[in-house]
Formats: sequence, C-alpha cells, structure tokens
Amino acid sequence: MGDQKSEIDTEEVRKIIKNLRATRDRFEEGSGSTFDVQQNGNITMRDLGDYPAARTLSESTSAAFAQISGQYQAFLTSFDGVLDALDKMVGNHDEKEQTNTAAANRVAPGASVGRRATKEWG
Repeated sequence: MGDQKSEIDTEEVRKIIKNLRATRDRFEEGSGSTFDVQQNGNITMRDLGDYPAARTLSESTSAAFAQISGQYQAFLTSFDGVLDALDKMVGNHDEKEQTNTAAANRVAPGASVGRRATKEWG
C-alpha cells in the first residue's frame, strides 16, 4: 500500500467538508437540536398528570426517549467522526504533497537521477 499513488482533489473534498459542517451545524439549531431533544423530547407525568393511564404512558415514553436520545447522540458522534476523518485525510494528503515537493526541490538542477549518460540518452 505504501507504493500506491494517492490522488484526490483536496479542494473538492474541502468543499464537501464545508457542506457537511453546515449540515452538522443545523442539528444544533431550533427544532430537533440536541438541546431541543433533551428538553422537549420526553413526556413525563408532570406533563400528563398523575393518574394510572398517565403513569403507564409516561413509562413508555421515557423508555422510547432514552432509546431515541441515545441513537441520536450516536448519530451525531458518528457524523463528527466522519468530519474528523475527512479533515485528517486532506491534511495527510497535503502533508504528503509538501514532503514530495520538498524532496523534489532538494534534487540538484542538472543531476541525472536515474539516467545514464550515454549517446542515446545524452
């Protein structure tokens, strides 16, 4: 794998990252935000009243809220992980390009690296 050539359009990937970050940021705004889900996603007995049917409904909604809230947080964590991985990929690619450019610049002008000086090759 070390000798395989890596070709990506880092500018295009940066545009994708920018769009994904904007999408991710929208999960923190308004209805459906993490705060909104935590504050308003659970129906409790305080909301329903204290009677047998309300207690049963409150238990059901609490269990559902715990499941949904956990899945929602896992989704956001995964989304953040994808963004971090893309950032790292672009950074690694840029670093590799800079290293390769620096190595090429160290080669003395006129040096015949990998070439034989023959009549055929000059």
